[in-house]
Amino acid sequence: MSLPLSYNLLAAAIGIASHLAYFNRGEHHLYGTLYLQLFILSFTTSLSLLTFLLHEPFTQALAKTASLTTFYLLGLYTSLLLYRIIFHPLNKFPGPFGARISNFWFSAHLKDADAYKKIQKLHKQYGDFLRIGSSDMSIIHPKAVSAIYGLKTKCRKAAWYDLTSPMISLQTARQKDVHDRRRRIWSLAFSDAALRGYEDRIRNYRDQLVFQLDAFGGKPVNVPKWFNLYTFDVMGDLAFGTSFDMLASKEEHWAIKLLGVGIEPLSWMFPVWFFRILVALPKLGDDWWKFIRYCSSKLDERINAKPNIPDVMSTLLDPYKGQQPPKEDMQMLRGDSQLIVVAGSDTTAVTLTYIIYELLRHPNHISKLRDEVSPYVSLTGDALHAKIANLDHLNGVIHETLRLHPPVPSALQRLTPPEGIQIGETYIPGNTTVFCPQYVLGRSESVYQNANAFVPERWYLYPEMIKERSAFAPFSAGTYSCIGRPLALLNLRTTLIKLITIFDIAFAPGEDGSTLREKSREHFTMALGDLNVCFVRREQ
Repeated sequence: MSLPLSYNLLAAAIGIASHLAYFNRGEHHLYGTLYLQLFILSFTTSLSLLTFLLHEPFTQALAKTASLTTFYLLGLYTSLLLYRIIFHPLNKFPGPFGARISNFWFSAHLKDADAYKKIQKLHKQYGDFLRIGSSDMSIIHPKAVSAIYGLKTKCRKAAWYDLTSPMISLQTARQKDVHDRRRRIWSLAFSDAALRGYEDRIRNYRDQLVFQLDAFGGKPVNVPKWFNLYTFDVMGDLAFGTSFDMLASKEEHWAIKLLGVGIEPLSWMFPVWFFRILVALPKLGDDWWKFIRYCSSKLDERINAKPNIPDVMSTLLDPYKGQQPPKEDMQMLRGDSQLIVVAGSDTTAVTLTYIIYELLRHPNHISKLRDEVSPYVSLTGDALHAKIANLDHLNGVIHETLRLHPPVPSALQRLTPPEGIQIGETYIPGNTTVFCPQYVLGRSESVYQNANAFVPERWYLYPEMIKERSAFAPFSAGTYSCIGRPLALLNLRTTLIKLITIFDIAFAPGEDGSTLREKSREHFTMALGDLNVCFVRREQ
């Protein structure tokens, strides 16, 4: 005996009501696994009641429960789809029809992990304001970066930053007061005095990098690999007082391999709720959580150690005066420990790789750099950062590379305030997830003259070539900008200068950079394709 139609219609009505009164309000991404559990519990409870209390045959009870469930979901998703297609406040903005319905539309187009290229193509088709998801927008208006990320913005970090909740870090703290308190502590770790100490620590690994490159004797070297080994060793040392010893071993540490596998799903840009369900499932999130546990264990070791030269963790642990941090603070410190390792390593390696790539395509800039830095370089090829930090062409090369090849090319997501924001003449509704893809902005003629050309001089000699300076934000901007920017620039400047002073560099035979351009993948940051380069020691 089947259920009366009225029962099914009531289930559908409850589905509609649950969407309008509950699911269409507030944030729900943290509760995906809970909702899934409640759904399974409700289904099995209904089935059990019909079978054991009302003594209905199991197949009949299953059919009735399935019917009620189907109509409930039909009502829920019908209401959801009608809202997104017809009534959603973002419907006035252009974009693919599928993106209106679901964020999975964009994910379905990322089998090559090339979100930055797909977003650029979509912006060429639809313009500056692109609806990329049901409540998500990608914006490349020249004034958008200032409005969304600038010091005066009312936008806050979007749901994406809850990926690892309840473990949070400086980067993932969404509550502004929590972030601001933590940032004040972190800022001490990047004072001028602290950076001078880090410079001494980094020099050791830079010498190891030069030794390993020299050992190839001019034969081809895959620079993304070696720059990754180098930068992870540096950041492991600054985070935990000891490196991963990857330069010495010539291969990735097992924990870094886990990290690479663990962050690969980020390349699909799944909705946050779905990603959290994936990593909660047995096996699927194991690599990611093993890396987190590794960082936590290294933090425990570091708490009991006292390095001769202070590292970043020295500053973060200083408030505890050698005592064990309380439990609630340990959660933040664990998040910060993996942040130190991740945030300053592959991003720096990516930028170093692209600097070499651009210099080899435009070799006149190598000689120009050598001339500029020669008064400050020692016989060993080293230069004190304080002496070279403000050199025009050196900074121009770095900025131009970051403009064309930002290590985080697409989505630093923000959430607009309830009252919305204004960008130029365009109003963006409240509670919209927005981002400004730096890769697309960096190649926009609305922001840069001759945007696709590598012209370091635009940053100090031809200011008219930069139409909107606030749009350049490879380290983000405003309150939530990357606090490690001074350290990253120190490492980039000193390492680049040493490499071009010690070596003559050239593309390996048959190398033209095409693999780097075509095979690099985005998983929030970039995972680079190969770039083979020959390093030949120069005669001093």
